[in-house]
Amino acid sequence: MGSCGGVATYTDKLFKFRNSRWEDILSDEVNVARGVASLFAGRSVACVDRTGSGRYSIYIANYAYGNVGPDALIEMDPEASDLSRGILALRDVATEAGVSKYTGGRGVSVGPILSSSASDIFCDNENGPNFLFHNRGDGTFVDAAASAGVDDPHQHGRGVALADFNRDGKVDIVYGNWNGPHRLYLQMSAHGKVRFRDIASPKFSMPSPVRTVIAADFDNDQELEIFFNNFAHRSSSANRLFRVIRREHGDPLIEELNPGDALEPEGRGTGGVVTDFDGDGMLDLILSHGESMAQPLSVFRGNQGFNNNWLRVVPRTRFGAFARGAKVVLYTKKSGAHLRIIDGGSGYLCEMEPVATSAWVSQGQGEGGQ
Repeated sequence: MGSCGGVATYTDKLFKFRNSRWEDILSDEVNVARGVASLFAGRSVACVDRTGSGRYSIYIANYAYGNVGPDALIEMDPEASDLSRGILALRDVATEAGVSKYTGGRGVSVGPILSSSASDIFCDNENGPNFLFHNRGDGTFVDAAASAGVDDPHQHGRGVALADFNRDGKVDIVYGNWNGPHRLYLQMSAHGKVRFRDIASPKFSMPSPVRTVIAADFDNDQELEIFFNNFAHRSSSANRLFRVIRREHGDPLIEELNPGDALEPEGRGTGGVVTDFDGDGMLDLILSHGESMAQPLSVFRGNQGFNNNWLRVVPRTRFGAFARGAKVVLYTKKSGAHLRIIDGGSGYLCEMEPVATSAWVSQGQGEGGQ
């Protein structure tokens, strides 16, 4: 990157293991000639299986300056590649796919948001409306953000996550706006058309200098938590944690929780992920910091829910790769469907593990399972 917008100081890199070492294939002669090594100020990237073939394109959210630095969609050109020699010829298909736009790119999430199984792309942007690229089924996209009510044109998006907060089987969207109202959009259907409705409570939507947004079930109680990783920009700005509780009737209840040690009021949060470090079935939280000053990584363990059951699912493509963009649904007799998205983008300044973690409450001292 090396620049706030427009032309950057140095180009993108894409590494492949060949010749017993990691080499940048964007520096290969064939790709230099094709001009796919972007010299624009990038922000987020995502894996997109736009045709359902199991082969990924890479969506790049650039921060444009005027008409310099459109978003890109890079993929392999099979006819020009020589896989026996490890040569991957790449091409930018953003224009033909319908996603070549100029914006202040920030967060990107990928999954079957509007489509039943195909990968759609949601981008929350700065200094312009958000994008919701609906996959037409043929590898091309149409922007449905305005018609679906998630364009939010006057805010400045950062972290974003996909989840199903009311367990109706539809993919919802949560994201944070930089010092603006944070959004929790439930997917609805009105007169045969998809619409999203913001159910964020006043406390939830309270503006903050947010960077990363994470949706996960930290205590394995079947209810999702939402974590806001904030950046202590010009003053203290503590991180925040909310639980979204499904109700039989009406919107979910949004409850603010105490994040404990993860409060970090002076933390200059930049990115964050969840993973199960020690295999105990409980998701651990990792936070990165920096930008304006050096700060160490933080690793936090949950302290509730150890008696609840859990399941971790790792879906793969037919080629054996992690199936980013996949939808995983777990059904239980008592609680119905639990939907998880293997996000191909994972928001902003971070990348989640390609694992779907779900849980169900045990009766007594039930054992967890993997």
